[in-house]
Order: sequence, then C-alpha cells, then structure tokens
Amino acid sequence: MKKFHFLDGFKIGGIENQAITLSSLKTSKEDNFLINLNKSKNDYSDNFFKQKKYKNLKIISYERKQSLSLSFMIFKKFRNYNTSDFIIYFNNINSLWVIIGAKFAGINNIAVCIQNSIIGNFRKNIKTIILLKIFNKLKVKLVPCSKAVLNSYLKIDRKIKFCSVIPNCIDVKNFKREVEKIKKNRKLDNLKTITMIARLDNIKDQETLIKAYSKLKEKCKLVLVGDGEKKSKLEKIAQNLGLEPKEIFLGSRNDISNILANADIFAFSTSEAEGFGIVIIEAMAAGLPIIATDVPACREVLDNGNAGLLVPEGRVDLWIKEIKSLLNSEKLRDHYINKSIKNLRNYDSKNVILKWENIFLK
Repeated sequence: MKKFHFLDGFKIGGIENQAITLSSLKTSKEDNFLINLNKSKNDYSDNFFKQKKYKNLKIISYERKQSLSLSFMIFKKFRNYNTSDFIIYFNNINSLWVIIGAKFAGINNIAVCIQNSIIGNFRKNIKTIILLKIFNKLKVKLVPCSKAVLNSYLKIDRKIKFCSVIPNCIDVKNFKREVEKIKKNRKLDNLKTITMIARLDNIKDQETLIKAYSKLKEKCKLVLVGDGEKKSKLEKIAQNLGLEPKEIFLGSRNDISNILANADIFAFSTSEAEGFGIVIIEAMAAGLPIIATDVPACREVLDNGNAGLLVPEGRVDLWIKEIKSLLNSEKLRDHYINKSIKNLRNYDSKNVILKWENIFLK
C-alpha cells in the first residue's frame, strides 16, 4: 500500500514538520512518499533532508499548478495508484483541486489535516465552512489535530463531520538523541535562555512575550526563532522597549534540536486561534520546562497545566510573574520537566502512525 503525503511547498513550520515526520517513517504495511506541489518553495537547507533520520524519505516535487490544471496533473500522475491513501496537510482551495483530481483518478482514501482553530462566527468563516462541507460531500476524511481545533468548528457548525482527533507528533527517540548529543558540548551561561519557536504571524503572540522580557532582561536572554509578516512590527516593538532586535530575532531555522538544546525555558505565547503547537512537543522531548498561553490547544497539549505553566492570553504582568518563578526555582523547573516527559508518549510518531492507519480502515 502506498501513502502519499501532500504539501503545498516546503515552508518551515509545524504542518511541514508533521508531514515530513510521518512520510519518513518506515512501516511493513506502507510505502510513504512526500509530495511537494510547489517545487519553487523550499525553505530548508540543502543538507536538511540528507540527515540519517530521513534515509527512508522519498520526495517527489512538481511545478506549481492551480485550479483545474492542478486537478489534471493529480489525475495524470496518480491514476495508476487508485488503491493508495492521500493525506493533504493544507486546508484551502488548492486542497479541493487535489481532491477533484484524485477522485477522477479513482482514489477514495483521502484525508485532510485540519491544523488551525477558527475564531468568530459563521459569517466570518463562511468560506472555510463551505469548503469543509464540500469535502464531506466528496467523502473526504477531515482529521483535526486537537480537540481544540475540533471544538472550534463545532461551535460554529455542528453538521460538519469529522474523524477522530489525531495529534501531531515527532519521532521522540531520535529527537531526544539529537538534543542530548548537542547538550554535551553546550557552554553554560550565567543568564538562562528563554526560547520561542514559531512563525511571526497573527496566530502567534510574540508581542506579549517581548513586553514581559523587557522587564526581565537583566535576569535572562530571549531568543525568538521564526519569520513572517509580523517581523518588522515585532522588531520595532522590541526596539522601542530598549531591546536589541539582532540579539533576539534569529529568523527562520530548521536546526530545531540545536536551538532547544541551547535553551533553558521554552515559551509559547500564542492566541486562541492556535491549533496545536507541535514545537511544544519538541520542547518536552528536549527536557525543557514550558510556559504557554492558556488557550484550548496549549491547555490540551500541556495536560491542563500539569505538564507546563499556563498564562492568560495577553497578560504581560502574569507572564513576568510566571517566568520569574521558573527562573528562580530549579525545583519548579524540574517538576514541569518530569510531568511533560510522562505526557510525551501521546505524541510519539510510532504511536500516532497507527491512528492514521486505522483512519483509512474505517
């Protein structure tokens, strides 16, 4: 059985991480392929896919197509694989064109990952709702990555049919091994490093973290990894608070294990639109205490605050207070590290891949 994992370009982010992780797993039942539908978009370094952990990864890239041209390409390239499984990791109009092409090719086992929560009323999200209802009509499996994502849709329209939640995942054993290897050579600093890894977009809330850090800059360092449309705005905020943007913003990086191995505390300041936050799992595997925004997705991954500190959205004063508590107490840091390690098994790729196999059997 062949399983094709579809991405609309290789950007650096949680969705891409998920697709790469699952498509690089070797199983006795399946032959996995990673399909890049936008050959010109690749933010990863030349050596990234040469890593040993990706030795089983088979990548097929195509030139960018849109609308019916994309449907025709999918039909033409995959018409001989009508017993295959399709997992589409993006949820937009291009997903529909892929699905139409797959249906004409006779492929019926198709799933779309639903990765982000939606906020607001029906009118505000009408295009997304209509698209998901079309997917339902086409008998496409809609797979939310968290209960938070699922509930955000059901609050607006309970008639949309979803499959069971399948969480995002990482290869825990490999990631831990990478981090431990780097940690052995780490040079300790007098100041602890607080790290956040995320796109600089409207879903995330680096602004609150920057404002909190401006009151703690004598006690720790802040590192923000990621790129996006809010970069200039966030750099300006940092500068206005007397911070040096060049010391804080590292840009887009794909050496996540290296970044986390050199961190002491992981912060994830985000908004209610957050769907999962796969980097939280990576921080767990790296053995870091975690502080995150108290929104449904983070609450779910951090076991309602048992596996990490949760802070109300936008509350700079409470971010300052809780960061101080972690900085000042090794006992508290160890407490959350130990709790998160126990929670980590739920997000191990070796367990999650079995859930994906079961989805296509139903």
